Amino acid sequence: EPIPRRMLPPADCLEYYSSAATRGYLADPEQVSYERLVLAQKYGYTLPKLEDDPNYEALIERKDPRQIFYGLEPGWVISLKDKAILKPKAEYLKQYYAN
Repeated sequence: EPIPRRMLPPADCLEYYSSAATRGYLADPEQVSYERLVLAQKYGYTLPKLEDDPNYEALIERKDPRQIFYGLEPGWVISLKDKAILKPKAEYLKQYYAN
Protein backbone atom coordinates (compact mmCIF):
# COMPACT_ATOMS: atom_id res chain seq x y z
CA GLU A 1 0.00 0.00 0.00
CA PRO A 2 1.48 3.38 -0.94
CA ILE A 3 2.31 6.07 1.61
CA PRO A 4 -0.81 8.25 1.86
CA ARG A 5 -0.93 12.01 1.45
CA ARG A 6 -0.90 13.92 4.69
CA MET A 7 -4.06 15.92 5.10
CA LEU A 8 -4.53 19.12 7.05
CA PRO A 9 -5.90 18.76 10.58
CA PRO A 10 -9.63 19.32 11.18
CA ALA A 11 -10.81 22.93 11.35
CA ASP A 12 -11.31 22.82 15.12
CA CYS A 13 -7.67 21.69 15.64
CA LEU A 14 -6.03 23.96 13.07
CA GLU A 15 -5.29 26.73 15.57
CA TYR A 16 -3.53 24.29 17.92
CA TYR A 17 -1.31 22.80 15.19
CA SER A 18 -0.43 26.20 13.71
CA SER A 19 0.35 27.85 17.07
CA ALA A 20 3.99 28.50 17.92
CA ALA A 21 3.19 28.43 21.64
CA THR A 22 2.20 24.75 21.39
CA ARG A 23 5.02 24.08 18.88
CA GLY A 24 2.54 22.92 16.28
CA TYR A 25 4.02 21.32 13.20
CA LEU A 26 2.36 23.94 10.97
CA ALA A 27 3.76 26.89 12.97
CA ASP A 28 6.39 29.27 11.63
CA PRO A 29 9.84 28.01 12.80
CA GLU A 30 10.94 31.57 13.64
CA GLN A 31 7.97 32.01 15.97
CA VAL A 32 8.61 28.60 17.55
CA SER A 33 12.19 29.69 18.34
CA TYR A 34 10.88 32.86 19.92
CA GLU A 35 8.37 30.92 22.04
CA ARG A 36 11.16 28.60 23.20
CA LEU A 37 13.13 31.66 24.33
CA VAL A 38 10.11 33.10 26.16
CA LEU A 39 9.57 29.80 27.98
CA ALA A 40 13.26 29.58 28.91
CA GLN A 41 13.13 33.07 30.39
CA LYS A 42 9.91 32.29 32.25
CA TYR A 43 11.33 29.19 33.95
CA GLY A 44 14.91 30.49 34.30
CA TYR A 45 16.97 28.18 32.14
CA THR A 46 19.23 28.91 29.20
CA LEU A 47 18.75 27.38 25.81
CA PRO A 48 21.68 25.43 24.38
CA LYS A 49 23.43 26.96 21.38
CA LEU A 50 22.63 24.68 18.50
CA GLU A 51 25.30 26.32 16.35
CA ASP A 52 28.01 24.89 18.64
CA ASP A 53 26.63 21.35 18.56
CA PRO A 54 28.62 18.89 16.42
CA ASN A 55 25.32 17.57 15.02
CA TYR A 56 24.12 21.05 14.02
CA GLU A 57 23.27 20.11 10.43
CA ALA A 58 21.09 17.20 11.55
CA LEU A 59 19.40 19.31 14.25
CA ILE A 60 18.25 22.03 11.86
CA GLU A 61 16.80 19.67 9.24
CA ARG A 62 13.02 19.69 9.08
CA LYS A 63 10.59 17.59 7.12
CA ASP A 64 7.87 19.15 5.05
CA PRO A 65 4.63 19.50 7.04
CA ARG A 66 2.78 17.51 4.37
CA GLN A 67 5.16 14.52 4.66
CA ILE A 68 4.33 11.64 6.98
CA PHE A 69 7.82 10.12 6.95
CA TYR A 70 11.03 12.14 6.59
CA GLY A 71 12.62 11.59 3.20
CA LEU A 72 9.76 9.51 1.80
CA GLU A 73 7.19 11.03 -0.53
CA PRO A 74 3.47 10.23 -0.66
CA GLY A 75 2.66 7.58 -3.27
CA TRP A 76 5.86 5.61 -2.83
CA VAL A 77 5.60 1.92 -1.95
CA ILE A 78 8.31 0.68 0.41
CA SER A 79 9.29 -2.98 0.24
CA LEU A 80 11.19 -3.94 3.39
CA LYS A 81 11.65 -7.50 2.17
CA ASP A 82 13.30 -6.42 -1.10
CA LYS A 83 14.78 -3.25 0.44
CA ALA A 84 13.38 -1.25 -2.47
CA ILE A 85 11.38 1.92 -2.97
CA LEU A 86 8.82 1.81 -5.77
CA LYS A 87 7.83 5.22 -7.12
CA PRO A 88 4.74 5.89 -9.23
CA LYS A 89 5.46 6.44 -12.92
CA ALA A 90 1.99 7.33 -14.18
CA GLU A 91 1.51 11.08 -14.51
CA TYR A 92 -1.97 11.06 -12.96
CA LEU A 93 -0.59 9.34 -9.83
CA LYS A 94 2.22 11.89 -9.53
CA GLN A 95 -0.30 14.72 -9.73
CA TYR A 96 -2.63 13.04 -7.23
CA TYR A 97 0.08 12.61 -4.59
CA ALA A 98 1.64 16.04 -5.25
CA ASN A 99 -1.50 17.89 -4.11
